[in-house]
Order: sequence, then C-alpha cells, then structure tokens
Amino acid sequence: MLIRVDMKNLTFCLVLVVPFWVGCGGSSTPPSQAERLALLPGKVGPSGEVIMVVSEGAWNRGISDVVDSIFGHPVRVLPQYEPRFDVIRLDPSEFDRFWKPHRNIVVFDIADRIDTQEPVLNVYRNRFAKGQIYAEVKARTALDAAEALLADDGGWMLVDMLEQEESVRFGQIMDLDRNTLLEKDLEEKHGLSARLPRDARLVSSKGGFCWIERSLTRMKGGRNHDVQMGVVVHRLPYRGPEDFSMSVMLGRRDSLLRERISSPVEGSYMTTEYRLSPVYEEISFRGGFAATMRGIWRMEGDFMGGPWTSIAWVDEDRGQLVTVDGYVYAPYFGKREYLRELEAIVRSFAPVP
Repeated sequence: MLIRVDMKNLTFCLVLVVPFWVGCGGSSTPPSQAERLALLPGKVGPSGEVIMVVSEGAWNRGISDVVDSIFGHPVRVLPQYEPRFDVIRLDPSEFDRFWKPHRNIVVFDIADRIDTQEPVLNVYRNRFAKGQIYAEVKARTALDAAEALLADDGGWMLVDMLEQEESVRFGQIMDLDRNTLLEKDLEEKHGLSARLPRDARLVSSKGGFCWIERSLTRMKGGRNHDVQMGVVVHRLPYRGPEDFSMSVMLGRRDSLLRERISSPVEGSYMTTEYRLSPVYEEISFRGGFAATMRGIWRMEGDFMGGPWTSIAWVDEDRGQLVTVDGYVYAPYFGKREYLRELEAIVRSFAPVP
C-alpha cells in the first residue's frame, strides 16, 4: 500500500506493491498479497518510537529541526510535556536486518538523481514486517527533504497516521486476550459492543450508566506502583444538535462524574480541570457524526488527576446519545501510551442493533 505525498500538489495514490517473484524452476508467478504478508516477520520496537534513517550530516542541515517540531510536538492536553513520538536516528550503514522490522521507520534518501529532483514523501505498509509503517523521503538535498515534511502538512499527516496506527495496534493486542464475559454483559444490559481487556472489571452498572475499571501494577525505582484506567459509559435521550456543543458536553460530564465517581476520601468527586482547557473535535465515526474531547481531570477533595478522553455519538435505533469517557491515573509514569491504549478501548464501543 502506497500513499504518495507530492510537495507541490498534495495527492494520494493507493498502489498495490507486488515484488517480482522468482521460484524454483524459473517460475515468475507472483505471490498473492496474503502470501507475501505471511512471509514477513512481526514488527518489533516499543509503542511510540520512530526510527529515522539519515546521515548525521544531513540530519544537522535542517532535518532534525523539522523532525523535532513535528514528531517532538507535545501530546495535546497532558499534565506534563511528552512528545508525540520518541525519535531514534540511525546512520544508513546501521540500518540492518535488526532494525528493518521496526514498527515505525522513516528513511531519508538524499541524492542527486533523476527520481529525487522533486522532493516526495512515500508511505508504505508492511514493507519489511507485518503491521509496519515505512516512510521514505526522497530529495536532492537535506534542505529539500526537510521541506518535503513541511509541504502541504505531509509530515503532520504522517504523524497523525502513525498515532492512528498505534491505536489500532493496541486494539489488536487486546483482541488476543479479551474479557468476553464482561463484553457480553455490556451488550445485554447496555446495548453496546466493545473490546475489553481480560483484566477489566465492572465497578457499577445502573440504568444507562456503566463504570469499568482496569488496575495495573508497574515497576519503577525498585518499587511497584499502581496505574488505573477507567471507562465511564452513559446514555441519555437525544434532544438535538445542541447536545454536541462543547459547553453542554462538559456540563453533562461534570454533573455525572460528581454524582458517580469518587476516591476513598469522603466527599471527593471527579471533575474537569479547567486551568488547562479541554480540546474538542468533530469527527466521522462508524459512518456517522461524533464529537471527541480530551482534557485533564482532577479529584476534588483528593490529590489525584490525569488525562481523560471521550467520544459521543447518537444511537439512531434507540434515539439516545451515547458518551464513552475514559481516564488514566498514573502518577509515576508518562501518560502518552496509556492514553493511546485507553483511546483504543473507548473507540471500540459501538451500538448493538
């Protein structure tokens, strides 16, 4: 699969890439796409990491600054700075069979050739490994390569694509070990399907409200620390487009959380932290309209807080507004990857016909 981004005229072309195949006895029958994929190894490398293959000289002639501005841009609405991706630079001579199966790769092909006169960014899937995103920047000079990332927001589109892919990968991991009993209960009582990890548990369920929590233990500094991820689902009769305004959604969220979510401290309740303004976006979701928000939550009356994310859409068959709200509490760790994993869970929810 190839996405071609041209500097002067942004275009997208989906091209089936089939390599020339020579088998025993001189056969030239190419394998099917499924057969080719089956021959590839699995991707390697931690989530949120990108390998940049480029010489040190080219890197220092403008490419590093552009990469830092795009890939090192802070994740929106986190309590501390975390880049969208961690970048590792490799010299082309170091890019061997150990690195080629990495999950996210950007290769800078800088040379004065016929095919590099017009800087271009090409993106492939499954180039050297299953589930891999492999990008190639072709340009005559390092400056042209840097401009290729900036032209028509090509680099920003690549980062958005990588973030979406990381969310898909988290979903694929969850598929390997799901809590099917909880998923069935959710479907029967709330008319919703979802992908839930095996260690998710039901905290409470009443009427159109459901609270699911996941508790993890992670090691840091020689000690175990708790990480909590929660999902709150609620249904309300849909009144009209005003239900999707940011102010109405935030008011509805704060009212519900004040009533239903608390810590062990008496009188505490969860609410939105408005000192860092939430962000709002309207998107296409499962063929229809949806509104997403992301922000910081805090526990009034207790010293707790962290990032949250939500999505709301209309269940047309039932005439109801469905909101799925997820939160992360990980005071000793970075939040970026937990938030991506949580968003994979939140966006897996769908109405059951």
